[in-house]
Amino acid sequence: MNEGKRRILITGSTGCIGTHAVNHLIAENAGEIFGFNRSVPKQSEQSNDYHCIAGDLSDSESIKKVVEDVQPTHVIHLGALQTPDCRDYPMRGLDINVIGTAHLFQACSKLKSPLERFVFASSSAVNGARSLYGQDGVRPEDPYHPFNLYGYWKVAGEGMAQAFHQVTGTPTVSLRLATTYGPGRDRGFTAAMTSAMKAVVKGESFEVPYRGKEHYHFSLDVGAGFARAVIDPFSGYGVFNLLGQTHMIEDFIASIIKESIHFEIKKPEISFAPDAELSPFIYELNDESTKKAFPMMPLTSLSAGVYQSLAYFLELAKK
Repeated sequence: MNEGKRRILITGSTGCIGTHAVNHLIAENAGEIFGFNRSVPKQSEQSNDYHCIAGDLSDSESIKKVVEDVQPTHVIHLGALQTPDCRDYPMRGLDINVIGTAHLFQACSKLKSPLERFVFASSSAVNGARSLYGQDGVRPEDPYHPFNLYGYWKVAGEGMAQAFHQVTGTPTVSLRLATTYGPGRDRGFTAAMTSAMKAVVKGESFEVPYRGKEHYHFSLDVGAGFARAVIDPFSGYGVFNLLGQTHMIEDFIASIIKESIHFEIKKPEISFAPDAELSPFIYELNDESTKKAFPMMPLTSLSAGVYQSLAYFLELAKK
């Protein structure tokens, strides 16, 4: 298909991942992009190739309308309530993460022309403790072991994605990720290291609330990863772990201290909170199948990601 004819619908396009995905798609001249969000950015932030439409994933009629109006050829479904909100507002989380996803799949199944690609944003929250898995890391085909509602609802989303492919034949991808850090990452328990970098550029100290390992994804890589998953060649149905790297939290702190030398900022004061417990998050996600399926997905090193993040937050602080 001619790239200029793509019509890409992205739910949650104004969020952290969505913003970077949109930027990557625009840079790639991937086609016309339509964002679906509860809030719409200023007109100046949109363009001839990027349009935002107000709507709510808990409203089946607005979902149906945006799909009918846009007639997308490709869809990236990022819109969802994150873990803290799902915990605090479980019924709204159910409405958005499960029922809203079901309505989106249903609307897409009734398009005049079948979709060419559907990409669902899943999560490593579908997995359990690292000790449950083998030496090769946590593979996409390994058993589910979610430990919260958010994880169970992502399992439901993956199931609907597979069923959607079976019914429609649309090439469909479920893409899992763990801890995102960097520009745009500003909410949730796993935003700790991003919060640490923001504190550093302000000359403030920071206490990390947990210890152990995390599997990190640089936020620009995450956006680019979803963009590549929707436009690069693919057929069938597949579940993939987004490219990332596992590091000890101490290594991340060391990287912040090392990269901060390049900037005129106070020496970082980062420590662990007195009551910091072992991190409950999944790490060592195996991405071998992802690299084979989507070889153009980027993977930024921790040092480069931290450097770019510090530079971004310093520039942001000047505004």
